[in-house]
Amino acid sequence: MMRLKKCEVGSMAVNCYLLGNPETGEALIVDPGARAERIKQELREENWRPVAILLTHGHFDHVGAVKNLVTEYHIEVYAGEAEREIFSDLRKVLPSPFYEVTKKREQYLISVDHYVKDGELLELAGMYVTCIATPGHTVGGMSYFLPVETCVFCGDTLFLENVGNTTFPTGDEETLYRSIREKLYALPDATRVFPGHGPATNIEYEKRYNMFCRATKK
Repeated sequence: MMRLKKCEVGSMAVNCYLLGNPETGEALIVDPGARAERIKQELREENWRPVAILLTHGHFDHVGAVKNLVTEYHIEVYAGEAEREIFSDLRKVLPSPFYEVTKKREQYLISVDHYVKDGELLELAGMYVTCIATPGHTVGGMSYFLPVETCVFCGDTLFLENVGNTTFPTGDEETLYRSIREKLYALPDATRVFPGHGPATNIEYEKRYNMFCRATKK
């Protein structure tokens, strides 16, 4: 059974998740946005060996520690195939006004090893991961559903009683709502939702109480 640790990192309080497999001692890292040394310390405390990084999208606050961790562990990076557009343009990784106030921008120029498709099934660290395209916050937003553990890591698509911002480049409100209704709300009601910021929730709760995105369109 997967063990989960959450690290809140960076000035934007991003949720970086460490998914550990006690049977293999391996782990996945989801959205390492900052504070690479803290993430490494958490891994050492659990005696976990990371094997991959999963990115829900390409914004700076979710990718800031990627370079450091790749160098340390020689692991590969996964992201949604349509997110090439974000990773190829630093002004989309660091949208205004963040670009203007950021001095060390090179840490956000990262390489993605595997651009995954909607519905693609991965087997990493002894765990099955289904990739679910959830554009809207960005054009290539990707959520990662673990069917055995019945949980999903959805980045900045869906939050507790809230939804992601669509005002940054490639964001689109109607696309975001469609991703939530057609993809995330189609998951089992008991699915635990681990968002990019803030507390966890579950699909049943959001379908009932998320006032920003009803389960069915009005």
